[in-house]
Amino acid sequence: MSIIRDTTRILAYTCALPITLAMAATAFATSPARAQAASDNAWVAPERSAHRVNTLPATPDAVQRGHDLFRRDCEQCHGKAGHGDGLQGGSLKPRPADLASERVQSQLDGALFWKLSEGRGMMPSSVLNASEKWAVINYIRTLSARP
Repeated sequence: MSIIRDTTRILAYTCALPITLAMAATAFATSPARAQAASDNAWVAPERSAHRVNTLPATPDAVQRGHDLFRRDCEQCHGKAGHGDGLQGGSLKPRPADLASERVQSQLDGALFWKLSEGRGMMPSSVLNASEKWAVINYIRTLSARP
């Protein structure tokens, strides 16, 4: 009798796995990634941190370095153009911000530096040194001009 019960249980698991995987795939396929909307919970840097000044001039080399770091550390969630639509961004809570949006672009460099340093939700606190964070911020500033 236990052989029949074990066989039945194995068959049930064998059938359930493909169904579960199909349901999960459907859920991800039908809920497109979107960036944080303006109505999402505000993430505001402390006033003192927000006024920190970017010490790295936005030279072409610094912006390129920021781009390289962004591709390595940020693109998977924020997306290639920074719109919050990266491959891993769709499953995150809160959703990654659209870095090209007016809401982000209007923030002071110091606020962005603080956010890179602190992280939020699934966004880890950055392991970048200060110069690298400023380079990423210089690159983020170029995103507002991109489609």
